[in-house]
Amino acid sequence: MKKVILCVILALGMQQAQAQYKFLQYRNVSEKNEAEFVKRETEYWSKIAKANIKSGKMQAWSLWKKVGVIGDPDTRPNYLFVNDFKSVTDFDTMESGWADPEKVLPNMKLAAMETNSISKVLFTYIMKTEAQIEGAPKFVVINYAKPTSVQDFVEENTNLWKPFFENEQKKGFKLNGWGLQTVVYPQGSNVDFSALTWDGFTKLSEALDHVQYRPLSQSRFASIVKDSKMSSTITPNGFELSPVYQLVMYVDATTK
Repeated sequence: MKKVILCVILALGMQQAQAQYKFLQYRNVSEKNEAEFVKRETEYWSKIAKANIKSGKMQAWSLWKKVGVIGDPDTRPNYLFVNDFKSVTDFDTMESGWADPEKVLPNMKLAAMETNSISKVLFTYIMKTEAQIEGAPKFVVINYAKPTSVQDFVEENTNLWKPFFENEQKKGFKLNGWGLQTVVYPQGSNVDFSALTWDGFTKLSEALDHVQYRPLSQSRFASIVKDSKMSSTITPNGFELSPVYQLVMYVDATTK
């Protein structure tokens, strides 16, 4: 943990903190190490995250677990950390917040807290929030996209889909927050995605109901699809992947 300073990052901070930037870190944790990994992160590293929030280095920290297995369980991520930041300049001091955990927890030794030896960091992303509907979801569907035009993707989601989801949430549909993010880093043709949206829910069944197939005539999106260019030109092949993640723990300035 000490060497992987960027370890504690969708709520994706996909919760109430109005962060402009998010640091996503994807981890692979074997089944035999999951209980200890979760214990150490929630009991120890969440307190260090809280200290970083109190000192102004970050706004929020959260840990998410992927629902089910997608791909090789030994090489694909099954846990996601999300660190929330107000400004891109906050990344200049991000590492310093994790450099001395024993200062925050003087009665603990690093060997009893670290999680590098029981997990593997697979990749990290720095994201910028382009639009968001507030929520406090327990489950999120993360829609990873490689649009033909990031600008068109952002504009349609901001001007068409966000108002649609806001209206749904006001009417009592079981959506619990929504967000749109673009990739700041890394850049290039070989990245797995260049933007994402996330849909928040309180229950797993609500998330599954949201993504399951329905004929367009029966879909609640029927009225808006006619105005969308997503399937025709922006993301003609659809999303790259849409896994569901469950919230394990969320920490911000209001957390006791």
